[in-house]
Amino acid sequence: MDKGRRWAIETFGAQGVHLREQVPQLVRAEHIASADAQEASGHRSLGVYGEFWRGILEKFEAFGNLPGATLFRPGNAPYRIPVIEGVPLFPWRYSKSRDSHFTTTPFSTSPAREAMFDLSQLEVQSEIDLGIHTPELTAEEQELADLLKQTRESNLVTSDQVVVVAISSSPSGLFEITWGDVSLTSDGCLEFGYSESLLDVKPTPQSKPNAVPDEERTFTSGDLPQKDISLHSEDEDEQASGESSDG
Repeated sequence: MDKGRRWAIETFGAQGVHLREQVPQLVRAEHIASADAQEASGHRSLGVYGEFWRGILEKFEAFGNLPGATLFRPGNAPYRIPVIEGVPLFPWRYSKSRDSHFTTTPFSTSPAREAMFDLSQLEVQSEIDLGIHTPELTAEEQELADLLKQTRESNLVTSDQVVVVAISSSPSGLFEITWGDVSLTSDGCLEFGYSESLLDVKPTPQSKPNAVPDEERTFTSGDLPQKDISLHSEDEDEQASGESSDG
């Protein structure tokens, strides 16, 4: 079994593979939309693209519709984050250039971010078992997902994981999409347990979960804008811009 798919299932249950494939697609779509908006504005300042972090947080709320998921407002944050199988999933735009690394960039810069590591009061409605095979999983992966679900329901294991999607981007390029389970270090940075770059992960033909309806436009429906993405821009001029970073 592929290591990345296995970790995703162990962390998020039967929705893990779907999340692993949809997260980079969602980030790419938001990057393209923000870059297009910046270009259309004609502004010298990059503040229009700087709203990327708000857009990606809103887009990630769609994951709260998945089976076994809910939305959680950490602290007094003006946003909600999805919690799938008891594991919060937070998109963090840590840099607007490729010169920084997510393990050395301070994460704990607000009470809201610190609150993500305390879910003791959060109630999550459990997924109804309809006996339906998850289409994006192989038979072996489905067996693993079922086994983990049974273990969690027996209360023998309680998750204390937090998963962060670390993103580095600017209007000229999408440099990094890496996710993994994290813990806070004493200096407010993140220490990753497992981590995986999602830049090259592509969706499989049947990556749509059974429980997401078609009635409204979500991350699983509609055509993504077609535009080439520069992954490694040589333009670093944004350092001096008025662009805002992830809040």
